[in-house]
Amino acid sequence: MTSAALDLRSRRRAAQVLESFLASGGAVWLLVLVLVLTATVVSDDFATARNLANVARQAVVLSLVALGQFIVVLTGGVDLSLGMSVRMTAIATAVVVGGVAEWTLPAVAVALGLGMMMGVINGIVITRLNVPPFIATFGALAVIQGVMLIVASTPQGRSGSLLGDLWAWQVGPVHGVVLLTLAIWLLVHLALTRTVWGRHIYAIGGDERVARQSGVDVRRVRVSAYVVAGALAAVAGIITAARAGVGDPNAGFGLEFESLAAVVVGGASLGGGRGRTIGILGGVLLFTLIGNVFNLVGVDVWYQQLLYGALILIGAAAYVGRDRYGR
Repeated sequence: MTSAALDLRSRRRAAQVLESFLASGGAVWLLVLVLVLTATVVSDDFATARNLANVARQAVVLSLVALGQFIVVLTGGVDLSLGMSVRMTAIATAVVVGGVAEWTLPAVAVALGLGMMMGVINGIVITRLNVPPFIATFGALAVIQGVMLIVASTPQGRSGSLLGDLWAWQVGPVHGVVLLTLAIWLLVHLALTRTVWGRHIYAIGGDERVARQSGVDVRRVRVSAYVVAGALAAVAGIITAARAGVGDPNAGFGLEFESLAAVVVGGASLGGGRGRTIGILGGVLLFTLIGNVFNLVGVDVWYQQLLYGALILIGAAAYVGRDRYGR
């Protein structure tokens, strides 16, 4: 074998290793480790059990929305309405409960129904009317925002004692909502990696034409991705109502973009078909830790936004770079 052939082979091997490392979220987990070590040094309050438990609980809502966003991104789409879905379902939960614990289960059912309904609408508009996902979901965002301004421009309802207890519930040092969220992440991970549905999700994002020729019902699977994302946003909305105690009209602000940022930084491809849940979890933790650490050391929120933007650009550039190198 010639030296040129050996060089080409080594380059391909290096590209495969780099791709696997980035796609699995290795880079973002390195950043998380560096941030944790730095925070431990600069702040005595960071490494306390109380602060770490609060960090985990603060990550719950973003992690659920990011998980839904990740499923949609795997199909080659995007859902910019997820943040507004969180707001809508949080308000609906608080209004239906109205401070009466017996109405908690009906409120949860209503919230889940609303979230899934938004997913169905987005999926149908995208697959049947052939509207690009960015435009379709941005339009849904605007519609929900308009409705919320009309019907709930001020805090509405009360979440009740059961949801309040859910938010406060702890199992040892770990909050119950964190355990619930981890269970949901595990279920979604297994669904994406061990089921036919998950293989179809990846196949559609990888090459929709090939997936269709292989017998995949592309429209049905794509709609199901938006439905699952809507359901996860609804769970996040229910937890948001439990945390706030009321239906907060400001809940979910910016979550659609923050979740997309966590997906990009976590190693997923915006073109679809690439990415792993472990990387997305790392992206969620990174953004949550940045907010926590900056607050502990007294850094202004505007600098947090600058860092968020820089991380998004770096994550997107890394995807483009490794995609070209792989080709």
